[in-house]
Amino acid sequence: MRDTDFLLAVQRLRSFRATRRICALCRRTGLHIPLSGLVLLGFVACVSAIESGPPIANPADLATRVRDETGAAVPVTLRFEWRYADRRGDIGGDGVGRYNPPDSLRVDLFTSGDVAMAIAVADGELRSLGEIEDIEIPGLEFVYAMAGLFRPGDGIAEGFMAGSDSVLVYGGQSDRKVYFYVRDGNLRRVEERIRGRTVQRVNLEWEGPTSWPSEAEYRNLAEHSRVRWRVEEITSHEESHPAHAYDLPPVQ
Repeated sequence: MRDTDFLLAVQRLRSFRATRRICALCRRTGLHIPLSGLVLLGFVACVSAIESGPPIANPADLATRVRDETGAAVPVTLRFEWRYADRRGDIGGDGVGRYNPPDSLRVDLFTSGDVAMAIAVADGELRSLGEIEDIEIPGLEFVYAMAGLFRPGDGIAEGFMAGSDSVLVYGGQSDRKVYFYVRDGNLRRVEERIRGRTVQRVNLEWEGPTSWPSEAEYRNLAEHSRVRWRVEEITSHEESHPAHAYDLPPVQ
């Protein structure tokens, strides 16, 4: 059997089972729906289960609270290990992150003791400098998300519950939407979906009560690339990192 035939058969079986369950419900309730309506109803139910759950009453209030709670209240230096991979292979090394509250972040990636790339965000602008060629830097909200920071930018939040997660959605009626999954005040996952299809994602792991995720992984599903880092040391400071540390060339 060809792969296409197999997949088609599986889809037909799933549709048949879904239709049988809906028909059983109709018999118990006395509801009569044409067959075409049953198929549409089953499809809509599946989409709703994936895209939404019980709505959040005040998503804007939740967004404000999460924004205020993610990130340390004092300047911090992070030391971590990182690894990047795509179709060409992989590369890795050590890294240093410097954070000034509330929104300034710089990340330096090292390979064999040399600076391979520096990425900074400050005043809502993404900047970079480096020697690693042909690497597409994620968008601003995803760079922030790698550090566990909820910084969605401008826009009106919508929200729903997905199990134990509160999900804040930005994008309105546009084809592009960004989903922020929050649990216990921590950012757990961020996804960008275009016309319902996930094109990039950040997953975060947390260990104990801390302002920083222990591990973060970014994946670009369109480019088949990913970068992962794991925090090894966190140091808090009384004085801010110098402003010139974040003064890199703007990303074009």
